[in-house]
Amino acid sequence: MAGRPPLRIGQHGRISRTKKANGVWVARCRYRDHDGVTRTVERRGPLDEFDQYGKLAEDALIAALAERQAPGVSDAVGPDTLVMTLVDEHLRRLAEDGRSVATLATYAFTAEKLRKFVGGVRVREATTARLDAALRSMRTAHGATMAKQSKTILRGGLQLAVMASALTANPVRDVNTIRPRAAPKGAAALTAEQVRALLIDVRSSDYCATRDLADPIILLIATGLRRSELLALQWSDFDADAATLSVTGKLVRATGYGLQRVEDTKTAAGLRTVALPKFAVDMLTARHGREYAGEQDMIFPATSGTWRDPNNFGKAWRSVREALGVPGVTSHSFRKTVATLIDDGGLSARIGADQLGHSKVSMTQDRYMARGRVHTEVADLLDRAISDE
Repeated sequence: MAGRPPLRIGQHGRISRTKKANGVWVARCRYRDHDGVTRTVERRGPLDEFDQYGKLAEDALIAALAERQAPGVSDAVGPDTLVMTLVDEHLRRLAEDGRSVATLATYAFTAEKLRKFVGGVRVREATTARLDAALRSMRTAHGATMAKQSKTILRGGLQLAVMASALTANPVRDVNTIRPRAAPKGAAALTAEQVRALLIDVRSSDYCATRDLADPIILLIATGLRRSELLALQWSDFDADAATLSVTGKLVRATGYGLQRVEDTKTAAGLRTVALPKFAVDMLTARHGREYAGEQDMIFPATSGTWRDPNNFGKAWRSVREALGVPGVTSHSFRKTVATLIDDGGLSARIGADQLGHSKVSMTQDRYMARGRVHTEVADLLDRAISDE
């Protein structure tokens, strides 16, 4: 004899209401939890003389069952689920997994732009061709970078549909590679002669002096740090005796959080210690002895004593670089310059990766060669590069 058909996971059975001797109604039902086990769930209603049939108890039970279903979404995903609903859920899961606030803010901003192109598209309509067309439209409207970010979050969102068996395969997988319409120019690297001239010019510039640009630019030339790493440096990161600087964090800005320092870097290899050339040690030692600058926790504070905004720093540099004779040089140019000098000096790519905080040089070097060492050769090389001797 056939028994009662089993409940589906996330489904409840018939709700019954029972009135207790004290006048309180109790509603209960069988519910199959996400671990596959069927349990009896019940809720009591408030003592209410107007609730003659126990509806308040049933309402309380239904609300409890809804909360019980909240942790999983797979049972609610089907062919008619909106793709952007899944993207939103994917972003929520990224936040739950501890992704950085900067990354989450970037993805959230991208998702809002993406809604214009796929806001009404449902899972059953999310074909590779349709998504490819949407991403190409994103590239036209907002650039290749945002189109790539859109592809990333679409892949994550539609993977939830695959997990829920609403799709057999992720359609984003076969979308064409997104390339920019024009090849990126990249930052311009400086020669050793240009570096020597620029060091002289920034030190003598009144504009750089009044806006505290000289010292940060000197340290960028000396280390090849990322701008967000440079402005997150603290005096505790500087060891004058060892002539080293430890990169222990970066500055990020995210909607709702403002500018903050996080003890994280772009890659795991970004947390590193670099050897400093003598000209950088001399600059930092002198700066540490100066009023205000040496009294703050951060090496390069804003005038208000808070973290210095990387965007404001970049704007100040763009305002003076043409007058200094380097109109195309960005803050990233100094990073590229250090990499070029390392290469020109005959040092290995592995040393360059350690200096710049890159996560990979090659599979062989990553797996079989020691990483994360302090390379005094880089400091010596930079001292020679800016020396006239």
